[in-house]
Amino acid sequence: VDDERAFAKMLKTMLTREGYEVETRHDGEAALALLEQELFDLVLCDVRMPKVGGLEFLGALRERTVRPTVIVMSAYGSMDTAIEAMKLGAYDYIAKPFKQDEVVLTIRKLEERENLRVENENLRQQLQRQYSFSNIIAKSEPMMRLFRTIEKIANYKTTVLITGESGTGKELIARAVHFNSLRSSKKFVAVNCGAIPET
Repeated sequence: VDDERAFAKMLKTMLTREGYEVETRHDGEAALALLEQELFDLVLCDVRMPKVGGLEFLGALRERTVRPTVIVMSAYGSMDTAIEAMKLGAYDYIAKPFKQDEVVLTIRKLEERENLRVENENLRQQLQRQYSFSNIIAKSEPMMRLFRTIEKIANYKTTVLITGESGTGKELIARAVHFNSLRSSKKFVAVNCGAIPET
């Protein structure tokens, strides 16, 4: 998104050569209209543009539930503009003029970060499935009572003591409590106290 048509054309040519599918628009208003119709992974956006500038564009995107990642570009860059863009949700800020490699490197870093985020989310979902009640095999009434207790206590901010003989599944129950709570996005740290020396 850039009101300098020649610059937008140059960026499109360069990014197409790098294997990206690229659409160009020449003001924020037209870009917002396009985003209503299609999904995009990334938007490169100039700060100063007619109708809707880059910062207003970022502000409008914040109201949407599904939004692309935005990298802001500007020839009139100042640290204040960069900070304001980041506050409004921009991933990065590139000062014009820039080298072509700089843009490609920034996009590659973004792709790497997104891949890690998606992988992390997939692993988290696998953990939640693994430690959901459906994966703890039990039919007895005492175990059914235990599941009901876990459901009740999972979201309380309190200490829970789980006791039992070795090998009865205490850690499995502890993980079930954690992964069924509001804290499930936080780390679960298992500590084997028996392996810690007395000193």
